Amino acid sequence: MSLGPYASLNLGITDGDLLKRILINRRRFCNALNFAPSDLAQAEQIHSNKVLPISTAGINHGVDGLMTNQRGIFLSVKVADCAPILFFDPDKEVIAAIHAGWRGTLAGIIANTVEAMNQNFGSQSSDLRAAIGPALHACCYEVKEDVAGQFAADEIIMREGKLYLDLIQAIRHRLIQAGLRESNLDFCELCTACNPHLFYSHRRDKGITGRMMAVIGLNDTQRKLGG
Repeated sequence: MSLGPYASLNLGITDGDLLKRILINRRRFCNALNFAPSDLAQAEQIHSNKVLPISTAGINHGVDGLMTNQRGIFLSVKVADCAPILFFDPDKEVIAAIHAGWRGTLAGIIANTVEAMNQNFGSQSSDLRAAIGPALHACCYEVKEDVAGQFAADEIIMREGKLYLDLIQAIRHRLIQAGLRESNLDFCELCTACNPHLFYSHRRDKGITGRMMAVIGLNDTQRKLGG
């Protein structure tokens, strides 16, 4: 329903788009995945490293990640360059969803999520599976020296005198360091900025853009991973 720079399926509450259009978009999105908008659980997403276990749907302030073992709750992440990471423990039947930009990745949100899944639900890191959605890739993620200096050398690419962050590599490293098996990681190889026909991109569109949404939930009949 959204128009202009927010066309077409804007799922985030953003300045410039009409709330009624966003709510229609969300209803259509949820209907396509066979759950109601009232089943969505949302984190405030403040670029923190905080993750929260929940048992009900709704908005959760002060955190960037959610986890649950309750069926019928769909954990969501809204993005337009940062990476959505969806976790699934098939043994304990636990799910998590986190928002991982460069700040949250540096701050340790990935390790915190794995540790919290262990402490709250008994998950073992080697059992976890993770799906990493579309994000800004190294081809387009130019950063300044102050940001580049906080990442490992192999997470930064120098090209034509400019520094570029390989956020996907940084996420991969931290997932493996947290104990996940590389064979249990699934990355979307598409860059949000390079694909304007597919994705919103905050960097490409200079902040005037919509938001995509990734969701993961356990429904009553089968485990579902969607985004």
